[in-house]
Amino acid sequence: MADRGQEMERVGFPAGTRARRAALIAVALVGTSALTGGLIAAAGQDEPQAPERQAVQRNEPLPLVELVSAGGVGRLYTVDLAEARKAVQNGMKRAAGQVGYLPSAPFEGSAPMYRLKPSATASGWLFTASTAERDTLLGKGWVDEGVAAHLYPQAGPGLVPLLRFSNGKEWRLALESRKDELVNAGYKVDGRLGFTHSTWFRAGAVYFGMFNINGHQRIIQRTKEVYGREGDWWGGVRDFKNGTHYAKDNWPNEDFSYLEPSMGYYDDSNPATLEKHIDQATSAGLSFFNFYWYWDSKNGRPSVTGASLDAFFKARNTNNIDFTIGLCAHPFDGLKIPTSQFDAVADTLTGYLAKENTLRTNDGRKILNICDARGLGDGKPEQIKRFADTVRAKAKAAFGESIYVMINQAGFDPKQVPAAGGNAAYCTTDGPGVEGRSYQKYLDKQRDFFAAAPGAYSRCVMSDFDERPRYPIENADVKAIRWMPDASFDNFRKAVRNVRADATNSTRPPEVDNLVYVYAWNEWHEGGVVEPSKRDGCRFLDVLREELRLTKGAGCTS
Repeated sequence: MADRGQEMERVGFPAGTRARRAALIAVALVGTSALTGGLIAAAGQDEPQAPERQAVQRNEPLPLVELVSAGGVGRLYTVDLAEARKAVQNGMKRAAGQVGYLPSAPFEGSAPMYRLKPSATASGWLFTASTAERDTLLGKGWVDEGVAAHLYPQAGPGLVPLLRFSNGKEWRLALESRKDELVNAGYKVDGRLGFTHSTWFRAGAVYFGMFNINGHQRIIQRTKEVYGREGDWWGGVRDFKNGTHYAKDNWPNEDFSYLEPSMGYYDDSNPATLEKHIDQATSAGLSFFNFYWYWDSKNGRPSVTGASLDAFFKARNTNNIDFTIGLCAHPFDGLKIPTSQFDAVADTLTGYLAKENTLRTNDGRKILNICDARGLGDGKPEQIKRFADTVRAKAKAAFGESIYVMINQAGFDPKQVPAAGGNAAYCTTDGPGVEGRSYQKYLDKQRDFFAAAPGAYSRCVMSDFDERPRYPIENADVKAIRWMPDASFDNFRKAVRNVRADATNSTRPPEVDNLVYVYAWNEWHEGGVVEPSKRDGCRFLDVLREELRLTKGAGCTS
């Protein structure tokens, strides 16, 4: 390695290698299955086909997974998650966490990281960014396995050096921060390959599209009855901010001045509102909105949130952010979905899933979230699976892709997700945390809540839960109102750190392991709000950006 250290440091391309790089990129998309001999799906889960894996949007950095050979010597590093699954099935062990995050496809200025091994039967792999070293080894009979990923050539926001180590038995990749640890374990530093993201969270916020005349009809009606205003979907929120006696009489020392969005009390059926929200979210580094979505089973059509979702698609900047539908089949108030309407609901959802900016897994599958599965048919796994399979079949027929179904653990046993046809569990709120009525209690049990869900999983974080603005327009029993008196920005920061810590050493399947669902963008009646407010500006979004180390966007603009 000493004779090529300078070339590794540069991580560039000699003149005339552009064509070779293009050819190797093509090899990389199909060549990395050489180790595993093909793709086998995990039980009960759809496996993405190769074209879908290549369809990952925006060339997001993907988790670089480390796998250790069954004998304990020889390590494989891959961003091909199907290959990682098959390697585990064949006896390799997944190391905790991710080595880094790298794009699978080339980008401006990127450098390919080549993968080779001494022979076809060897269980050790060498990775290099040096074309000279690669060509020398190929001349000695080594096996070329193509391009493993694409490196960043220089330091930048969130980027850290990726080093190669060896000990005479195997080669390892690790961040520079682990240099002393590995040297003390008997490895020597071969050199620097390039730069990688040390973390890459894709964070998104739950979006409640109810702030329009077609939204929550009970709030609109009760606002008229209680506060005397016609056609106001901000009833309760506006009033608590303005000092209604319902607030002063029951919580005399509480400051509700935060209850106003930075853009004022808006109509989210207006595309201009969504354009502003997209700008705010993406400037802070958020990757997606998770739109809660309801079905009116009485009339056989979407309910409550449809106008806001339509506005999102009409927004001029809609393609600047991904989205996912969170189907809320609540087991009450006409929001249950009988089996006789599965086809109609699946047809509508397929139309959304066909959109180009649908949120995808790290291996390229489009995601459908089920925020509440209890109202799908009889709410048992068999009928939930029937619904999930119906959506999958219609999506496959409509646009030829497999759908990745995620089921919210709120109100549903996450251990039953595979039986219910889901690929993974996720969360948006923490039910026990809400019922505990204490943010500290939520913090204390936050990671236990995550641990209750086995297998593939996406974590969540709550900004707060405070439904006092619902009194008395939705709930006239003041003693039944839930809120967390110890919620604060400092505690929110601790909650986000818990998410980061839980993900850092995770051995879960990496398909959605770095997705984070934030409760919420604009659930103003429940206190789940991270969108900028007039009083606090971008404070919640700034915490998310800092603690999750989000680097997209230039920083929140309110």
